[in-house]
Amino acid sequence: MRYLAWMLWIVALSADAGEVALPPDSVYQLNAALTTQAGGTAGLDQYRGYPVMISMFYGSCPAACPMLITGIQAYESHLDPAARGRLRVLMVSFDQARDTAQQLAGLARLHRADPARWMFASAGESDARRIAALLGISYRRQAGGEFDHSLLITLLDGRGRVLAKTSKIVGDDAFQASLQLATAGESQ
Repeated sequence: MRYLAWMLWIVALSADAGEVALPPDSVYQLNAALTTQAGGTAGLDQYRGYPVMISMFYGSCPAACPMLITGIQAYESHLDPAARGRLRVLMVSFDQARDTAQQLAGLARLHRADPARWMFASAGESDARRIAALLGISYRRQAGGEFDHSLLITLLDGRGRVLAKTSKIVGDDAFQASLQLATAGESQ
């Protein structure tokens, strides 16, 4: 019994150390609150432990954002099923007022995004600005409520470190190679 208690203490200590030990260059260092497509809340580190493709968008975007989502799906379609199963995708809206949980859930259904691996979420203005700055994404609201924004897909490792970025919606061979490598083995 004493041995079991000692082993449980070691496991608990290891788990606590794993939760705290993020590298200084991890985007997961940013404490940001996201509202998910399911109506819950999540942190930016929702998929900690998995390779993640992350980008920012807004749901009422007429052209660029749907192309961005389709582009991410195209990159993941080049992965074998096991590698795809290790990958997670986090799409963060910077238009929280219009991108409610219900709107995000509809968008996920529209794009047939796998709910086990994809999350559509929105962030309040302050958190959205901080996430965008961290990822190198620029956006600004236009007078009519639309947004001008950059398109950027970022690949993170399991600890939230940037492995690769691309502004190409399709056909970035270097990004695809980084994605293949990140999803090739066990989660990080």
